[in-house]
Amino acid sequence: MKKNSLAPYLFLLSFWMLAFCKQANDNNPVLPGKWQGTEWLIFDQPSGMDATKVMFEFNADGTYSAEFGSQRQKGSWRTEKDKLYTTEEGKKEIMVKLLKADAANLEFEMNRGGQKEILKLVKK
Repeated sequence: MKKNSLAPYLFLLSFWMLAFCKQANDNNPVLPGKWQGTEWLIFDQPSGMDATKVMFEFNADGTYSAEFGSQRQKGSWRTEKDKLYTTEEGKKEIMVKLLKADAANLEFEMNRGGQKEILKLVKK
């Protein structure tokens, strides 16, 4: 009889583990689309860089492209909770923290050589 009493708990544990693992690797549903930079801060101060020249396009299939002036890149992306991971073709994966991610606004917190940078974007 004890075997049968454990079955519902094992089923719930298995279901929870599958749901958690899937959720942890799901791409954030608000990211797909085109995004344009509006503000770039370094240590919470204006950086002097023209954020409007920053463009990202995140595709639902997990690919992305990005532009900053004449620089272009493309690769794959994924999210886990408040982290965005991108892997440019031929390069290693990098991570930025998602400070804000909703249907209209996106904010990344980056760390470049110990320098805190925040990039704010709006959906196009």
